[in-house]
Amino acid sequence: MTVLLSAAAPAVGQPVAGNVAPPTVPSQGSPRADKKPGEAEFLVAPGGGAFDVPVRIEEICILTFPDELTMSAIKSSEMFEVNAWNKDSVAVRALPKATTATLAIVTKSGAVKVNVTLRVVGRDVDAFTLVRFRAVSAEEALEARVAAEVAKRIAPMQAKLDEVAKKLEETIVARSTRAVQDASLVRADTLSLGAHGRNDQHVIAHVERALLLGDDAFLFFEVENRSPAPYRLVRAQVLAGGVVVSQDPRLRAAAPDKDPAVLGVVRAGASVRGVVTLRGISKLRKKSLTLALADVGGKGAFEVTRGISLP
Repeated sequence: MTVLLSAAAPAVGQPVAGNVAPPTVPSQGSPRADKKPGEAEFLVAPGGGAFDVPVRIEEICILTFPDELTMSAIKSSEMFEVNAWNKDSVAVRALPKATTATLAIVTKSGAVKVNVTLRVVGRDVDAFTLVRFRAVSAEEALEARVAAEVAKRIAPMQAKLDEVAKKLEETIVARSTRAVQDASLVRADTLSLGAHGRNDQHVIAHVERALLLGDDAFLFFEVENRSPAPYRLVRAQVLAGGVVVSQDPRLRAAAPDKDPAVLGVVRAGASVRGVVTLRGISKLRKKSLTLALADVGGKGAFEVTRGISLP
């Protein structure tokens, strides 16, 4: 390995101290983004590469290579201390007066040729403590470079999309809150019901209460499964005169099911709470309502036909 240190980064393809020419490369390499904080991996094409490594004062950064290094060539300077770490690695430490310097590194076999620019950064900028250099084919290096460039160009757009999504979510929450507030100013009452129904498999429905909010109502129920088999609920509806008048059924803490048509699974011996929404309840007042429940296949379907009415 040849390791030479100069106080300032030379132009690519120009000789550095000691009349040793660094590798001729077309562009600066970029680290892979799938590493831990403080770590980086650079892909080195057959022609070599130039790489920027941000470091901090008095912190050690390990540079590791896929091939054995000739440690006798390692040299330090007034700004950077460079020492052997392993047969294939060197440890670099930025001294108090360090700013920028360049290492021209060629491994013993010549498979890896790189210019490494060490750049001192502050605490507000990410710095590396471990950098791996990996020899790859020209095709793989090009693919990685293109991917990095695409990610770089997409990043600002993704940031804007994330910001728009956040603002949209905040707007939706704010509008939903205002809608609830407006409805509660019209009416906000709780109605106790206590209606019950069951099927032949010992699955019981308890209709507990209704929340009257503005011109809407939320009907709360509980499905109690006393049977030895799970109850896979696919339908929970409220009917008035045989016509479905509810929407948006929801279950709480029900077991999931692979079938997207299943609202939830009530395990044997368990109870699960649910709710359905009734819109525009002014037309439903004083009417007898029915809660209809059904499972997969319909064999366990049943209804709660008494005790559900809105004042």
